[in-house]
Amino acid sequence: MSTASTIKSLAAYDLIRDMILSGEALPGTRLVLVDLEKKLGVGRGPIRDALMRLDKSGLVQNIPYKGAIVMMPPSSKEIEHIFNLRIQVECALAREAMHQATAEDMHRLEQLAGDLADTRDADFFFHKDRDFHLQLYSLSRMHHLLAVDSHLLDYVEGFLNTRRYSPEDISLFIQQHKDILSAMREKDDDKLMEAMRRNILVGLELMQDEMKRLKRH
Repeated sequence: MSTASTIKSLAAYDLIRDMILSGEALPGTRLVLVDLEKKLGVGRGPIRDALMRLDKSGLVQNIPYKGAIVMMPPSSKEIEHIFNLRIQVECALAREAMHQATAEDMHRLEQLAGDLADTRDADFFFHKDRDFHLQLYSLSRMHHLLAVDSHLLDYVEGFLNTRRYSPEDISLFIQQHKDILSAMREKDDDKLMEAMRRNILVGLELMQDEMKRLKRH
């Protein structure tokens, strides 16, 4: 694959992934090549490559003669296991990031947290919250573990994004970001691990609430 084709494939991957994680393409939706070509302004070759990558990440399933179908969310039991894995992986990433972070790194994280604290827009908050965590974890320089965590997030975020965050949800996450950054500044392992666990478990509670809500409809 040429460099130009690779760039187009990656761009298509990001665009389709955003459609899924934003809830624009709901679970069970059939992704039609001709429709994606018109919507994204990208050729079919890069789109096919992108759909193959999305299949490997678990966001879509490529079915012969049917095309790509947006995957259904994990079961309740799977979700609990995924969040337990996230606690282990993200605590390890955050701990290492704390020890690697420079003053400049901390300043950037605090700016991101400040941007989040200034918004009450649920959609903006959802995307920027992930950016905050990914930037934090990237400071660990443990790129393979970061890739594992990114896949774990993909499995649940598209479903979690069907929930409309309340002002109370956002305020809670903002405070938890402050707790995480405070622990990092103090180089306090125990405090950081507790703040991370609380943050991830709130996400689990929100997802469980959303599953119950959808079952009632």
